[in-house]
Amino acid sequence: MSRTSALMAVLTDEPTTTSELYDRVGYPTLAQLGLIPYDAFRAELAALAALGTVDSDTAPDGSTTWRRPTPSARPAG
Repeated sequence: MSRTSALMAVLTDEPTTTSELYDRVGYPTLAQLGLIPYDAFRAELAALAALGTVDSDTAPDGSTTWRRPTPSARPAG
């Protein structure tokens, strides 16, 4: 399983915090993918956002949220 596929498997259309996604992936998968350091996990999500694979936003409490992009926001191709 790739890092991208593991992260995409836990993302939904609903905004979800980084911490919630970290918990959804689970420790065994995080260990297998080298994403146990929280900063590495968050950086992987940020890289996917930079590619347009996921959407990122800031919640009212200041936390970062992530979700699958809406169909109209997905890159062409």
